[in-house]
Amino acid sequence: MLMPAFDPKYSKSGDLYRKAQKLFPYGTQLFSRKPELGAFGYGPVYFEKMKGARFWDVDGNEFIDTLMGVGPVILGYGYERVDRAVKEQIDKGVLGSINHDLEIRVAEKLTEMVPCAEMVKFCKSGGEADAIAVRLARGYTGKEKVIFCGYHGWHDWYLSANLGDENSLDQHLLPGLSPKGVPASLTGTCLPFEYNNLEQLKALLNTHAGEVACIIMEPTRFKQPEEGFLEGVRQLADQHDCLLIFDEVITGFRMARGGAQEYYGVTPDLATFAKAIANGYPLAAVAGRREVMESQADNFISSTYWSDCTALAASLATMKEIEEKPVIETVHRTGQKIIAGMKALAKAEDLDITLAGHGFDFTLTFNYGEQSAMIMTLYIQEMIARSIYVGSVFYPSFSHTEAQVKEILAAAGDTFAMIREAIAENKVEKLLKAPVRQAGFKRLT
Repeated sequence: MLMPAFDPKYSKSGDLYRKAQKLFPYGTQLFSRKPELGAFGYGPVYFEKMKGARFWDVDGNEFIDTLMGVGPVILGYGYERVDRAVKEQIDKGVLGSINHDLEIRVAEKLTEMVPCAEMVKFCKSGGEADAIAVRLARGYTGKEKVIFCGYHGWHDWYLSANLGDENSLDQHLLPGLSPKGVPASLTGTCLPFEYNNLEQLKALLNTHAGEVACIIMEPTRFKQPEEGFLEGVRQLADQHDCLLIFDEVITGFRMARGGAQEYYGVTPDLATFAKAIANGYPLAAVAGRREVMESQADNFISSTYWSDCTALAASLATMKEIEEKPVIETVHRTGQKIIAGMKALAKAEDLDITLAGHGFDFTLTFNYGEQSAMIMTLYIQEMIARSIYVGSVFYPSFSHTEAQVKEILAAAGDTFAMIREAIAENKVEKLLKAPVRQAGFKRLT
């Protein structure tokens, strides 16, 4: 995509992003941080510093952040207890030739908090954890096919779903994902099913009877499980002798101290965690039944940096904070206040919006057909102009204050009023300074 002229307020961000496009494939390390997904040219691309629920960009602009590192920062930026633990550990050592007992202490804390956790395997990202869990399931069961629901990362096992049908992953968070480079021999090994559709899952299991190693799914995201749905998935997994894996990368340490499995009372065989596990430090984990986890004894899954002490120290401090303080309750309450406030503001302006999800993680959409992307771009542009950094997803944190919630809602009220007037007068496009945001991978490549 051609670079637009950056607003002078964001000139340093623009200069840096021009350099980045020459150095990195599609300009960033994380797809979700691409400025093309927002108000391109009229918002920050690079930060200078962060604290609490705010950040300052390289041009000196200050923002209340609603994305919080795109999910991981549940406590807040520069959170004292976590950062202090990391700094103290740096003075003692980061990575050794032998092991450190932080591995044991963090694993013990996980087994205390998470219902399915009897043994633990650490790694560095949610996608990596999902890949490990699927490898474990295939090794344990001796079967190869995977049935999935939800988004599970960039690895071959998952993207292979788009080999047979390039649209298979479109309804699982990010449309247009390319399976380029994924071996064609993996075609048909990864099969999607719709959330809350037990009959579809049952049909897939019957069609591929005796071939399915596991069902991997996000237990919830922006949809609530219908009564009996998760219990039904658990029952079907047992009936077909395959493992149930909950991808709790988002729900872990956000929905309940033991994740969605604790909240809903449905225990999987394996679960994966990342994001909030270490308040932004790079750590992920696979946790599960001893019998399954022990099957790794002759299954080579190993990496040098999976147990670096800084991330483990951060994780232990984060989990203790979540245990000892009303973190989850506060985050949920903050999110619900924003949801309720935005619904009321939209109703007052007669705007057709959908706010879906939970207090700890929810999404906003405008329901105006082909105009929706344009309206969303205008919303992002105008919220940023009012010093609120937004996307289409909200991740409230423990550091968001009552005053900041009021600022977010005040900005939303002004922005919704502008959008209502723009729709009524057919001038949405005229008010756009940025190009229409891109949604999905395919449109950016």
